Amino acid sequence: MQSAKVPKTLWRIETNIHADIPAGAPLAEYRRPGLVAKVLEATAVMWRVNNGLTKSHPYESRPHTWPWLRRGMAFWGADNRTIYLLGTAPVWWLSLVSVILFGVLQVVLFLRSCRGFNDRLMGARERYADSVGFLVVGWVLHWIPFFLMGRQLFLHHYLPALWLAILAFSATLDLLTRRMRRRIRHVIMGILLLVVVRTYFQYSHLAYGTPWTRQGCQRSKLLGTWDYDCKRYVDLDAAPTVLTAPIPVETSHIDPPPAQNFDPLEHENKLNEPAPRIDHDKLNSDADKAHEAMVKAATTVDKNNAAPDANAAGAAGAAGEPNAQNHHEDEEPVIGDDAHHEAVAQTTVPPLF
Repeated sequence: MQSAKVPKTLWRIETNIHADIPAGAPLAEYRRPGLVAKVLEATAVMWRVNNGLTKSHPYESRPHTWPWLRRGMAFWGADNRTIYLLGTAPVWWLSLVSVILFGVLQVVLFLRSCRGFNDRLMGARERYADSVGFLVVGWVLHWIPFFLMGRQLFLHHYLPALWLAILAFSATLDLLTRRMRRRIRHVIMGILLLVVVRTYFQYSHLAYGTPWTRQGCQRSKLLGTWDYDCKRYVDLDAAPTVLTAPIPVETSHIDPPPAQNFDPLEHENKLNEPAPRIDHDKLNSDADKAHEAMVKAATTVDKNNAAPDANAAGAAGAAGEPNAQNHHEDEEPVIGDDAHHEAVAQTTVPPLF
């Protein structure tokens, strides 16, 4: 059903069993259609549903354009690839010729028989009318009903009628060549077979979506109404892309390093080796040594700066300031670690890290 909507869905419940249904409950009775009634009902439903498909489509076509293959139908397209429904043109056209030939011959034979001529067609008139006539009638019955439909139609709707037309062409060709020598018949059959196979491979790019060229695609359009897109394919006449080489820069000649043997397994083993252990005690010892060296250097700088001050103090004592000198003499000298701490206290040591 179109769009699979609930209003267009029909359910037929033939059996319903449930524990809550009483034994004497009335049962609904439906008429059981026979084979003919089912076929007629299915045909009516199909006719109604198909006539409801009235929307337009860019690749729809009408029945009168199918026998002569006016246009095809596109299914898919991408870069340098296209899938397009298009029959083998010689087969379609020859089958149409055989159908038209049968109709024309029957009219001509009928008119001639009305005037008293009894044409036998080399003794094959009855066989031609029976075999090809049966196929042509089937072709008409599979093609004419589409003219009554208002729905959207496509080329693939003609395929059932096409099979009957191809059989009609085969029977016509057999009857027309039956009085020829075998070698001539084989030559005719071989030429037709080569033409059909050649055409099949030429248009196989559209059937299977294989790469093609734009020139080959354009040459394949025997009718201007064949609307498959040739611009998707590669244009062989297009100017090739010119790749400009970079301007070389003069550099001094440097010999490449010598080639080295590379062992992937050895390289992988090195990557998997554990990281070396960090000796924190050694790091702390080195840090202490660096700190002591910096303190010693700062102390030396302070002593050098203190020498001019001592000379100035001596000069002041000589000028009559004994109290300052006595004051220094009363202080006890600083020895050992106390001297070290005093020097650190008097000197601003920059941070180590």
